[in-house]
Amino acid sequence: MAKSPTALSLETGMLAFARSVQITEGLFYATRKNKSDVLTPIEIFEKGVRGQSSEDKAKNPGLSNPQSVEYAIVPQGHDGVRLSFSVRFLPLALRPHACDKLDVGAAYERLAAAYRTAGGFRTLALLYVWNIANARFAWRNRFQSDEMTVRIETDEGTALVFNPFRLRLDAAATRDDLAAALVEGLPTGIDELIEGVARGLSNENEAFAVRASWSAVMESGQEVFPSQEYIRDEKKDKQLSRVYAKLPTFYGGRELMQASMHSQKIGAALRHIDIWHGSEDHHAPIAVNPYGGVQETSAVLRNAKSKQSFYDLRAKADDLIEGLEAANGPQDISGDAHFVMANLVRGGVFGASGKKAEANG
Repeated sequence: MAKSPTALSLETGMLAFARSVQITEGLFYATRKNKSDVLTPIEIFEKGVRGQSSEDKAKNPGLSNPQSVEYAIVPQGHDGVRLSFSVRFLPLALRPHACDKLDVGAAYERLAAAYRTAGGFRTLALLYVWNIANARFAWRNRFQSDEMTVRIETDEGTALVFNPFRLRLDAAATRDDLAAALVEGLPTGIDELIEGVARGLSNENEAFAVRASWSAVMESGQEVFPSQEYIRDEKKDKQLSRVYAKLPTFYGGRELMQASMHSQKIGAALRHIDIWHGSEDHHAPIAVNPYGGVQETSAVLRNAKSKQSFYDLRAKADDLIEGLEAANGPQDISGDAHFVMANLVRGGVFGASGKKAEANG
């Protein structure tokens, strides 16, 4: 491939992209099968439990270990759970939010424009839709029921209901796979949804919003798993050993704390779209991040040895940009280009540090 007369660069000391996928906090409700319009906020409670010390080199091995924890359950008189949230897809990956070099900023704009022209945003849109339809965002709750659906609605009137069990978590779905998982709505609505998400990510001054809800059949008294808060205070006195995410709401004449799912945790599920990492040890998609870190196993798939990190790939600016400009459609876009753009959609600070930043200055 011929090189540009002046080499392109995507590297600089200060670079930031705003997040293109904006997600609300998820809220948990209890439901009744015979009264679908009745939604009861699932409340967070506190209880004391008597466990046993079981960690390695415990101070009191095998002895009682009293704890206070928070918990959430399906209340009496209900037989289901709903987790609801909304997403806005925004065109914020088209140019840097902040960049200390005009030529580098222009190179990112050229990269995004070529990716849009080649149809790359539609590929990302399909992957995002897949991770909503498959209910990955329910995390541990997804395995609490054998009967569930995901409903997706748009402001443009599209309403689709999917059976998540017909979609795999370890292999990306095609458009036909999504159609096979559809239980309510028309297959043409899938195309409208995918095009809408792609349009929101790629069109200037335009956003595309969807409302999503996961509904599952569950027994009264069955445990629900909201996001868990990170406890920073290490003091043991009067401290809960497990704290759940919750938001205040007014229901039944009183204020209560409603179980919630962090927007960050939902976002982590939706961005399980890195199907291009090429690891021989991990074949499933992983959440997009510059180094391909897998939180559950602490593996780093795009490490220094692989030369496939975001920073390694963006150093090949000419190949990335000229490859996209020569593409005749999504089929010609490389996995490297998809991965780089997926990181820009994710957003974050991508500047160089130390001597490399000085060299780029």
